Amino acid sequence: MKRTVKTEGAGNPEQGRCLIVERHEWETGFAQEQLQIPLAAATRFFGPGTSRRNIRVRIPGGKQIYPCSVSKTHPASRTRRINGLPIVGLLGSCFVFLQETDEPDLYEMWCQYDMPIVVASIKGWEQARSSQHGRGRLVNIVNAPVVRRIERM
Repeated sequence: MKRTVKTEGAGNPEQGRCLIVERHEWETGFAQEQLQIPLAAATRFFGPGTSRRNIRVRIPGGKQIYPCSVSKTHPASRTRRINGLPIVGLLGSCFVFLQETDEPDLYEMWCQYDMPIVVASIKGWEQARSSQHGRGRLVNIVNAPVVRRIERM
């Protein structure tokens, strides 16, 4: 039997949501500290992109909190970007998970490198438009909590 993670709109909305976004090897920005998020998903998750929004990120189970920001809308690329988060530059190609917490503007962040398993285990993916670098990234918003390590379909 195929196991799936509940998608947006299912389950208990009071438990929050989790943004899942594909990070490509070629991410841009200073020291690759930037994560691009397709505009439609960024708007649904973070709200309108009329101005920069300061957020904080922590690794699940950790105490260190990393301040960073979500950019205003970049019209040419139809994206918003998480900027100023040095750990993103170390990730490589993976899925990045940003899960809401009970504190405003604080998100838990982790990544998963077994990308085919993540895609096969979660329904409702959207794909951004392709660019000069390759195919568009995959993105999804699902209800929290999301298991930290998806190992099986």
